[in-house]
Amino acid sequence: MLNMGAVICAILAGSSTALEAFVNGELGKNTTALVATFISLVVGAIFFLISILVSGDLKSLVNISDINPKLLIGGVLGGLVIYFTVRAIPSLGVSNTLTLIVVSQMLISFLIDSFILGQGAMHLYKYIGAILLVIGTFFILN
Repeated sequence: MLNMGAVICAILAGSSTALEAFVNGELGKNTTALVATFISLVVGAIFFLISILVSGDLKSLVNISDINPKLLIGGVLGGLVIYFTVRAIPSLGVSNTLTLIVVSQMLISFLIDSFILGQGAMHLYKYIGAILLVIGTFFILN
């Protein structure tokens, strides 16, 4: 049985992604993709800094020197997600952009699960699902 809390978080993440893409796309129309990305990241950083202060989790923030520096690339990757999304939405629209994002996320995550996390070989059903994702993407985009 799936952990319902995790399922709800995943659904909220997907919903937030769609809303964020729309809002950042609109922001990009009023500025440039780089400026929109910067504004989005700064506002997010301020929001989470306030959240850390309110939750009393400042001690964890102060201990960031214990973090492996290569793990900080996640912040750059998050910024790139925003930037590339802002660049794609004016041409593709929100639904086409997010379709391509989700499909690419799924395909790369299969590789990560199999080769980096070592969760074993992919089951036949995952291969079938990946093929159906690609076919579905073709129909959505056309």
